[in-house]
Amino acid sequence: MAAALQMSSVGAAHADPSGPVRPGTVGSAEAEATSLQNQADAAAKDAARAAARLDEAKARAEEEAQKAADAAATAEQSGKISDKNRADAAAAQAAQASAQAAQAQLAYNDKAAAAAQAAAAAAEAATNAEREAASLAGITDGTATEGTQTLPDTGVFPDNATHSDNVEVVGHVRGLLSNNGSCPAFKATKCPAFSSLNFVHYEKLGYDVMVANGTGGLAVWSLKDPEHPEYIAAVTVDQLKQPGETMTQFWEGENLTVDSRRKLVFLTRDSGTKGLFIIDIKDPWHPKLLGFHRVPLGHTATCINDCRFIWSVGSGVRGVSSPVYVTDVRDVNHPFTYSQAVVSDVRRTGVTSGSTHSVDVDFDGVVWVSGSGGVRGYWTDGKHFDPATQTKRYATAYDPIPYAGGSVSGSESAFLHNAYRFPNALGDRPKGDVVLITNENNNQNCAKAGVFILASLEGTHDAEGITSTPENPVKMTRLATYSPGGKPGHYVDPTGKAGDCSAHWFTVNGNIVAAGFYEQGVRFLDISDPSNPQQVGWFRVPDRAAGPDGPAIIGSNASSAYWHNGYVYVPDYGRGVDILKFTGDIPGKHEKKVCWNSCEK
Repeated sequence: MAAALQMSSVGAAHADPSGPVRPGTVGSAEAEATSLQNQADAAAKDAARAAARLDEAKARAEEEAQKAADAAATAEQSGKISDKNRADAAAAQAAQASAQAAQAQLAYNDKAAAAAQAAAAAAEAATNAEREAASLAGITDGTATEGTQTLPDTGVFPDNATHSDNVEVVGHVRGLLSNNGSCPAFKATKCPAFSSLNFVHYEKLGYDVMVANGTGGLAVWSLKDPEHPEYIAAVTVDQLKQPGETMTQFWEGENLTVDSRRKLVFLTRDSGTKGLFIIDIKDPWHPKLLGFHRVPLGHTATCINDCRFIWSVGSGVRGVSSPVYVTDVRDVNHPFTYSQAVVSDVRRTGVTSGSTHSVDVDFDGVVWVSGSGGVRGYWTDGKHFDPATQTKRYATAYDPIPYAGGSVSGSESAFLHNAYRFPNALGDRPKGDVVLITNENNNQNCAKAGVFILASLEGTHDAEGITSTPENPVKMTRLATYSPGGKPGHYVDPTGKAGDCSAHWFTVNGNIVAAGFYEQGVRFLDISDPSNPQQVGWFRVPDRAAGPDGPAIIGSNASSAYWHNGYVYVPDYGRGVDILKFTGDIPGKHEKKVCWNSCEK
């Protein structure tokens, strides 16, 4: 059972560390904490001196007031002019002392407030340094010893798979299955398997581990043999349950985020109590559930700023335009979430209806938020021009600086599911101009289903001084769309309806996109010409009943397709994970790593 980790709403006045977590960032944070503590000590001394002066002024004011009262009494009793003059002089002295005491009070109030502010800043900087140090201390190469534990895998190789000639099916695993696979899918088999996966590298082992989450929880495979993953561990629904819950499935962790440097997995929970499960996989044969941390949104979550922070998105928070919640996870045993959501305003209209769905970090560190009607990019690290202040300032995870994006012309009302800013030039579009976007709309009519979109950021960059108003918002230009409808591999069910035709998650290798299209399986697209994407490959598994041709096989309901070290791993809501090889040409510049979710250099 997961232990609950407390949610906090601590703010920060310190400067966030920049770049990857390293000894230098810890040293800088500690130096800042020391400097601010010195300032706090000096401010406290100033306040103490002001307090002493205030005490002196108050004592003198009381003394002078008593003298004035005594002189007044004497003058009233004697009736002498000389005594009245002395009483008037004493009253003036008392008034002057009282005014001086009032001035001393104001001075003390200022010094005390400054001291309190300095103390708070010092305390926050000290906490920041402690968290940065905790993050650095967590960096690990992982275990050096291979485990011996293996779990039974009931996967059946899809010998009935249909695919283009340039796609090879090399493996299949089933892994952890849910006893409650209910979901909104059209397929009768629903969603007992996986919605997403990710990879963690083990430096001492010399190979990667694959993790996948779905309605059954988290499954872990060794990729020592990347074509035939070995199922080695799981974290089940029963282990994820919170005290007093009757949790029968995990929902949904649709964009699984990991910290490969610290060997951590973050599962986002979107049903019941929303939040993050934090799992330590330093030893992937024996994953350790560290706890559960509540967050107001929990559909998907993404590591940003070298996984110091996580941005969480989803639905259920009202009155905020495209809300994003920020959680500091540097100390994973004591995470905290800022109480105020980041307003990402993906449509640039200020409208508070709709939801946010995905956060994706590009190679330059720009964080892209996708949701109802738009995609918006933000700087969360480094010094950049802020159009709101017309100055350069440091961006932070909880006070980001807008970069570019908005709605897509011609797709203003579309639900934009996730996005990837292409890092290189494409066709006649300059480097970093093209954004690849999924429009999700589950439909068995391909003409109405969600499409894959290519859009241009030209004219939407905030630093260029553009004018965008709610009445006339800046929009991205739609360059092209793609749908599998009518393309080779198009599936139509026995009733004459197309299988779910919507676009979903995708990854990119060179200029080739591998994308999951639910019941239409996986499609490979060449986007070398961003105004005319071409399907160059496909893969799909038909349903098969047990019989003379072999055992029963569940047909495709592909969530995504992940390029990884020469293979394409396909998490499927019903099937498990299929492993493919694409043998066709892969034009374009090949990045050092194929990434999604968090692509920071």
